[in-house]
Amino acid sequence: MSEAVAQTKAEFTRAKSRLEKGLKSTPADKLNWSPSPTSRTAVQLVAHSAMSTSGLARIIKGEGMPFSSMAELDAALRSAEQQYTSADETLALLEATSAEYLGWLDTLTDEDLATIVNLPMGAMPLAVAITFPGAHLVCHASQLDYLQTVWGDHEWRF
Repeated sequence: MSEAVAQTKAEFTRAKSRLEKGLKSTPADKLNWSPSPTSRTAVQLVAHSAMSTSGLARIIKGEGMPFSSMAELDAALRSAEQQYTSADETLALLEATSAEYLGWLDTLTDEDLATIVNLPMGAMPLAVAITFPGAHLVCHASQLDYLQTVWGDHEWRF
């Protein structure tokens, strides 16, 4: 396994762990709470992260973005996230999409990593593009951390 893949997997796994710890420490009465009607709940943040891991992987693999705009993508994700209401089912989704992504990373060669992929944000080496799902998880783990501070939980979980 290349150093780039090993590092990407380690960073992704750390970010996934933050999401898992955050959701597992969310009180049951706060799992489906949000600070406003348009804000995601803790469960929805993790479901969004899990679904986006799968979606980003498809785009990075060259399967394209199945939506004509980011607004259409956001609407589809928000609709799909509504079906998740429990921590257990959401964590299972995160585990499944993460395992699929990490397994795909294991198939990449150094030659693959040097190829240029065309993403909605521009062309770049695959070695750069594979870092996006982990970075996305970090962003949403931070949002979950913020939600917890809203209800008075100031414990750091790394």
